[in-house]
Amino acid sequence: MTRIGVLSDSHGDWRNLERLISQMGHVDAVCFLGDIDRDADHLQELLGTAPDPPALFAVCGNNDLASLRPYDLLTELGGKRIFMTHGHRYRVRQGTDELVRKAKSLGAEVALYGHTHEAYCSYDSGILAVNPGAAGNPWGGRIARGAMLTIADGRMRVSDVVAGW
Repeated sequence: MTRIGVLSDSHGDWRNLERLISQMGHVDAVCFLGDIDRDADHLQELLGTAPDPPALFAVCGNNDLASLRPYDLLTELGGKRIFMTHGHRYRVRQGTDELVRKAKSLGAEVALYGHTHEAYCSYDSGILAVNPGAAGNPWGGRIARGAMLTIADGRMRVSDVVAGW
């Protein structure tokens, strides 16, 4: 079984980012989907203190103008090809069609994205599209959240992770 923590849009809110990591428990990898770049650096430091540190995969977001991280990343975890992006370059505020087409063209089975600050999970055209919601600075009554992608025996399950109070 492979457990993958998925986080996006922390916007400098390290308190909630740390809470979410704590809520996730053991993870084999963490995927950070941008906004804000230095938060990925903080995550790397935080994860590095674990006895068996998980891998960190990170992309830059629309607010990461000086980032050296890529906009898109394709990796394999738990036997599944995973496409990661912040989402702003695929017009995700208008839906996931463009994102799903890109993931499919790369042979991915999963598309992870952020940007909208709204949690979303859908299976479309053979692609599992997941947005964990905003990990930091929640507003308008929203809760800081992330997602857990669990892969076991070729099956995928996504669960919501919320910052504990």
